Amino acid sequence: MTPNNRDLGTMRPLGGGDPIPLKKMELTIGRRKSCDINLDFDNISGKHCQLRYISGVWHVRDLKSTNGTTVNGNRIDHEQGLMPDDNLGIAGRYYRIDYDPVTPASIKDANQLIEEELAEEMGNSRGTRQRSLMELAGLTTGLDGEYLFRDGKTNASSRSEPAPSKHEAVEDFPDNLPPANPVATNLSDDDFLDMIRDDLK
Repeated sequence: MTPNNRDLGTMRPLGGGDPIPLKKMELTIGRRKSCDINLDFDNISGKHCQLRYISGVWHVRDLKSTNGTTVNGNRIDHEQGLMPDDNLGIAGRYYRIDYDPVTPASIKDANQLIEEELAEEMGNSRGTRQRSLMELAGLTTGLDGEYLFRDGKTNASSRSEPAPSKHEAVEDFPDNLPPANPVATNLSDDDFLDMIRDDLK
């Protein structure tokens, strides 16, 4: 939990207005009075979006609002990190989150946590675990990093089959084949057919 005597940042309206202190790690923003941050404007939904402080980084998530939530002018459809210089748009009203983010390593951890939560939500909604494209293609990863097919072969073994031995190669071809006729390679189709007719006589 966050100490009561320390804010996690400030949500500052662009174009003027009183800054809003961010005192909790999860905050709901909307027109309803029950929201943590109440923005009483007609174009803002009752529960419009959510702010979450994850691993030292603020993230925003739209709560299926009517007029949308944007980050730097782009409407978001999943949870996204917010840096201090990012513009947060809530139904066309713009804010900035003033805070000191942590190191890039923690930002990466936070994004990984978001991706895992998103994958879990999608899996639960479909009643199954999300599978990677490699798994959908019938491949899994072995201990050594090689991709394994359903029959247990690796991608290395599927790419290069062993060359047949000399004994295997000659089973289908007799040893006593006549040498190739170099002249025959320059024959036209008609000459070749005439040669075959002569052999049949």
